[in-house]
Amino acid sequence: MTDKRNPSKSARRYFKGVRFRQIRALVEFDRTGGFTSAAAALELSVPSVWQQIRALELDYGVALVDSRGSQMFLTAEGRMLVDLAAPLVEGFDSLRSAFEALKQTVSLTLRVVAPAPMLCGTLREPLISYRKQFPGVNLTLMDRPSFTARQVMERNEADLGVIGIARGDEPLKQFNVQTLATYPFQLICPKDHPLLKLARIRLSDLAGQPLLLSAPESSSHRQIRHAFTEAGLEKKMNVTMTATDRDLLVGYVQMGLGVAIGTGANTTALQQVLPGEVEIERRDLSELLGHETVVLIQRKGRYELPHISAFREAVLEALCRH
Repeated sequence: MTDKRNPSKSARRYFKGVRFRQIRALVEFDRTGGFTSAAAALELSVPSVWQQIRALELDYGVALVDSRGSQMFLTAEGRMLVDLAAPLVEGFDSLRSAFEALKQTVSLTLRVVAPAPMLCGTLREPLISYRKQFPGVNLTLMDRPSFTARQVMERNEADLGVIGIARGDEPLKQFNVQTLATYPFQLICPKDHPLLKLARIRLSDLAGQPLLLSAPESSSHRQIRHAFTEAGLEKKMNVTMTATDRDLLVGYVQMGLGVAIGTGANTTALQQVLPGEVEIERRDLSELLGHETVVLIQRKGRYELPHISAFREAVLEALCRH
């Protein structure tokens, strides 16, 4: 709205947001000696350069450029403003090269958080190839169960996270999410266990069994507990051992200390049976418990540095080959 009492005051309010390009236009006008040459240097049209300088004049309330015949020149006020602004413009123009030079002195970092089975399973191959390709990157790996790994990402303590998502978990709204794989839930138990003789295993059949599960913060443990809770059987769960190392769970099944429930994610071959241990088998439980979904997450709205992008792509490529 125009201020009828003071039109110039209204105009200054409208143009009060001085832009760097307006200052640059004035400095370039002085450096090149005219609107046409300034427009060519800035890759703008002559009217655009004129409008930039005119906006400055309206904002500062003084004439910065005047004409004498066909010649255009800076006024005294224009000269004062150019003398003040020129070092700033020159400094800004050299900012990119100065930044590139300084960047060479800063070590690159990559922080990855994931559960132990992922670090020594799915991520093992991309980590080895990445280290060969980027030997100078300061690589930090954090072993955390999926739920704790998510919290690490939420606190901005890692650049990338590879986690499992349990049924019932809150959506990952603040992250970009790429699905890596899905793994069916499995029962691991002694070869002669009565559960293997059942045509169909139900949750009530598992309730009361000595259960060996991954850590409570893992996505597999959380999904199993969610299923028992929905069925009203949570209080009948008999969890006798939890561990972040799935091979450890397999070993204790072989020792006859219970049955394990987990997923096929990163599960290694069954360990050699030692004297006194039992042979074990796996049974698919996907119809009962579903699948574990493993995803790669990173915060939204953040520029992805090339060395971070390279690792993300290496993980995706490794999963596509399996």
